[in-house]
Amino acid sequence: MQTLHVNGTDMAYLELGHGRPLICVHGSLCDFRIWSAVLGPLTEHRRVIAVSLRHFFPERWDGVSDTYSIAQHVADMIAFIERLDTGPVDLMGHSRGGHISFRVAQQRPDLLRRLILAEPGGELDASQILGNATNFGAGQNNPPPPPPPRIITRGR
Repeated sequence: MQTLHVNGTDMAYLELGHGRPLICVHGSLCDFRIWSAVLGPLTEHRRVIAVSLRHFFPERWDGVSDTYSIAQHVADMIAFIERLDTGPVDLMGHSRGGHISFRVAQQRPDLLRRLILAEPGGELDASQILGNATNFGAGQNNPPPPPPPRIITRGR
């Protein structure tokens, strides 16, 4: 287990394998250990990085603070990916982690190569990744938005 200091906290993660980075984000009722059953197959051709979000194992949290939120977890994941400094990554999220991953894609599509969502929680609207595309209409000198990451969903 390693840690990476982001936004005032140490985020624990496991890193295994070699190749393109695949970052795995867990759901509400678990931590990075939830990915252990699939690490073997995933690491055959990938560099897999399974993170634990702020306030999840192995961190101890007394429940006192205002830093347990989707917004904080999104900011932490953006900072985590930036600190890895690997270029665009594949990001896979399950449940709450799917919602967080989707919000990362909305806010920073430049950090992602591919987005994989497994039973994502929260309200998801893929059209929001590009924002309001009508702002890039005829007669305007705005550049087109970057292409969105590829979205793969399973479950809901």
